[in-house]
Order: sequence, then structure tokens, then C-alpha cells
Amino acid sequence: MTSHLDQIIVELERKWPAWQVWYVPKALGGFIWCARRWDDEHHVLNAGSAESLADLIEQDKEGS
Repeated sequence: MTSHLDQIIVELERKWPAWQVWYVPKALGGFIWCARRWDDEHHVLNAGSAESLADLIEQDKEGS
């Protein structure tokens, strides 16, 4: 069974296949959402929500 958070990762990676997406649980609750390009492990994006991360990926794509 896939968790809701894992499903969000699948959706984001399908929309942007050049990006690896994951989340990190915060000590006091919530998550940090992260993404990096598969071809550049040093280019990492972080956001407070999956929606914000999607916006950052979209902005990064436009800047390329």
C-alpha cells in the first residue's frame, strides 16, 4: 500500500522526470519537501509543502 505522501512523490516525479523528490520529517511535526535534478546532485530545492516545491521546480525549469 502506498502512503499519501509517497503518492505525492510519484505525481511530482511523473510531472518532472528530471527531478528526484523526497521529504524529510521535521522534529516538531510537518515535513521539508526536497528535490534535486538527477543530473546534478548539488542543485537541491527545499520547500515547506509539496505545492511550494512544485512551484520551485516549475520556476527552475523556466530559468533553464
